[in-house]
Amino acid sequence: MNKIKTIGIIGSGKMGSDLFNYLSDFNFHLIWYTRNKEHQDTLKKTFHKKIKRQLKHGIISHEIFNLKSDYQITYDIKDFANCDLIIESIIEDADVKVELFRKLEKLVKSSCILASNSSSILPSEISRDIKTRNRILGVHFFYPIALKNVVEVISSEYTDEITIEKIKIFLDEIKRFYIVQNEHNAFILNRFLLQLQIRALELMNKYDLSFIQMDRIAKKIVTEFGLFEMMDHVGHYTMYNAVLNYSRMDPNKKKYEPLLKELQGRKRDTGTYLFINTEDEVEEINKVKEKEILEELKITANQYFQIYFEEFQINLFGLRKSLEEFCGIML
Repeated sequence: MNKIKTIGIIGSGKMGSDLFNYLSDFNFHLIWYTRNKEHQDTLKKTFHKKIKRQLKHGIISHEIFNLKSDYQITYDIKDFANCDLIIESIIEDADVKVELFRKLEKLVKSSCILASNSSSILPSEISRDIKTRNRILGVHFFYPIALKNVVEVISSEYTDEITIEKIKIFLDEIKRFYIVQNEHNAFILNRFLLQLQIRALELMNKYDLSFIQMDRIAKKIVTEFGLFEMMDHVGHYTMYNAVLNYSRMDPNKKKYEPLLKELQGRKRDTGTYLFINTEDEVEEINKVKEKEILEELKITANQYFQIYFEEFQINLFGLRKSLEEFCGIML
């Protein structure tokens, strides 16, 4: 089995940049793609400034400095021709991803694995009309990568075992914990969290609370972030598309409608459109009411943990550890 040595990263946004920076600490040759020349020059200057500072302060050796200096930051997709693995992290739009993978298929060598960092689009959808579907899969990292030690490996019915095994070896090498999923149980971590977000919206309306009040309560069990704060952070347009995709995987699509409606009206992601405005005054929450809401959220969390464990047949230890790494919840 050929080892992964040369890795291409497509996308220079928050996740693409984080992935490049994380992988730059390991012994790979990296090729990072951005769409335009101006951005290429900016990324090059920023990265070389960083590794020069690391060399100066003794964080990296001259040998590692020379290795990292050979990384390519390019706006020419043809530079991916000799990659062993390419990970895309572009806009959460299936058609855009399909078009990208069609281009890549014509460029890369036959053994190259094409991976999507999508958080809601299935590999079978991304690989439609592509001949080499056997080497396409989802490799879903969570942001920020250094602090979220979990990756979802998602295969379709077309993905072959060699591709999955290569990715598992790669993730072991970069010290990431992972859970392997198929398209039935794909994106289980976000789908679990979404059930809490749906319940939180119901409780917020039932008890007449603001979003920031609800988040303050929810953070007592989901310790990494607020349920609505997280949506502001991801972006409402991206969240809307993701929730819509998750709803299609669930027979009970109706329960997603209130949250989808809320996100639909907030797609501008700024100012008064944000769920959480830290400048707003926040009233104290009645302790009895807070206890009731917290208990309701705990019941929902335990209920869906049991449902997903039984229905999706995910390893119990793996599911517990993954949820703890992802959002801080301990079940």
